[in-house]
Amino acid sequence: MKKVKFLFFLLSLCMILLSCTDKKPVSQVQESSVQQEDSLFVKKVDSVKVVKKKPLTYKILVPFNYRLCNPDTIINRNWVELYKDGKDYYVGKARYSIEMREDACSSTIPTYLSEKRNTILFVNQLPIKKGKVKIADVAFSDSTYLEPGSVRNFTFAGKHYKLEAKAQGESQLKNYTLLLNGERVVREARVDGASFALLFAGDLDGDGKLDLVLSLPTDYEELRVALFLSSCAPPGLQMGKAAEIEDDFSC
Repeated sequence: MKKVKFLFFLLSLCMILLSCTDKKPVSQVQESSVQQEDSLFVKKVDSVKVVKKKPLTYKILVPFNYRLCNPDTIINRNWVELYKDGKDYYVGKARYSIEMREDACSSTIPTYLSEKRNTILFVNQLPIKKGKVKIADVAFSDSTYLEPGSVRNFTFAGKHYKLEAKAQGESQLKNYTLLLNGERVVREARVDGASFALLFAGDLDGDGKLDLVLSLPTDYEELRVALFLSSCAPPGLQMGKAAEIEDDFSC
């Protein structure tokens, strides 16, 4: 009798224990595991921004009494200048002043960009350090004109250069062309009573190759100066035009 009671007690205890066990249905367990597995793939992926190096955009000015543009809205103290000191050329921080000067040939009062040194060119940026600039062995002056038929021979960085001017006509020139070692640098279909001039030849972009600053008026009452850099050269060419400034002083 005692054994029967003991067995009954054990059976009752097992049933109580089983009833207290928290068991989920199989479908619920499978669903929970699937949700957890999916959550492993839901991750925030940060987009990687590829920063492309922007090409330099050059702007230039020269000392001049401007009518067509206002240099005060263009130049600032972050600009540099190419200037001459004795026989040497330098790039340094731009030193200038802006004045309003009367002009007998203009109905308005032009804005004059005045230099503090013997400045050839103001430029917004150059990829070289400030200081002395390497130049070609050619004499630069206001009379260094590149009239049709003229040739300038010089060397730079151990290389020989021939800068040649060609055109048809006399006072009204057609197809006024500048050739550098036979490669065309400039060609203007018509130039009226004006001559091109060489203002600078040397290295301005720091790559050890020749760069040029040229005066290229298409009329005798026009200001037009262009900067040519080897670092802006199209494939297979020696240099390309990086910037140009143009204005007018006609009466």
